[in-house]
Parts: sequence; structure tokens; C-alpha cells
Amino acid sequence: MPTTKGYLHTLALIKQRYTRGSSWTQILLSFGIITANAKLFEDFFTVHFGLTMPVVIALAIPLYVVICYLIGHADEAIGFWQEENDLGYRVTPMSREMLEGIREIRQKLR
Repeated sequence: MPTTKGYLHTLALIKQRYTRGSSWTQILLSFGIITANAKLFEDFFTVHFGLTMPVVIALAIPLYVVICYLIGHADEAIGFWQEENDLGYRVTPMSREMLEGIREIRQKLR
């Protein structure tokens, strides 16, 4: 597909980079939220489990990453993510160039 230049291309590029950056920022902010919640419930962890704050944080962050990975893996196996992406074409139909490319491939296969 040809790439276009101009203000729409620039805005799309900015949006794409923003989305990627905000995704990574969300991961880092999640670690901060885990730390803040651990500090908030410090007495609970100390009294009931005998854990110090560094131990709670050292356990909570890797556990959070593993749980998120397992949820993502289960989602991939169930197929919800794929179904959601497939529905995206209802809102954002395929471009003319993509449709022409698909037609060309179909003709070559026949």
C-alpha cells in the first residue's frame, strides 16, 4: 500500500506512537499502583502474614505480571481477542487498497 504524506499521515503517526507509549506507561503505572496499595495495607500484611513492605512489593509485582500473562494466554486460547479484532472491521472497514489486494490474490489462486 502506498504511504501518504500530509497532515493526516502525521496525525495518524502521532496517535500510533501515543498509543504505544501509553500502553508502556500503563504497565509502569501499574507497578506504582501496586506499591501504593501495598503501602496502604502494610499493617494487614505485617499482622496477618508477617511480611515486610519490601517482601510484599517483591512478591506483588512479579505475581501481577504472571497473572496478567495468564489472563492474556487464556484470552488468546478462548479467542475473545480475535473476535474483538474481527469486529473492528465493522467500525473501520477495509481500505480500498486492501480490498484490491485481496481480489488480486483470489484471482491468482483461481
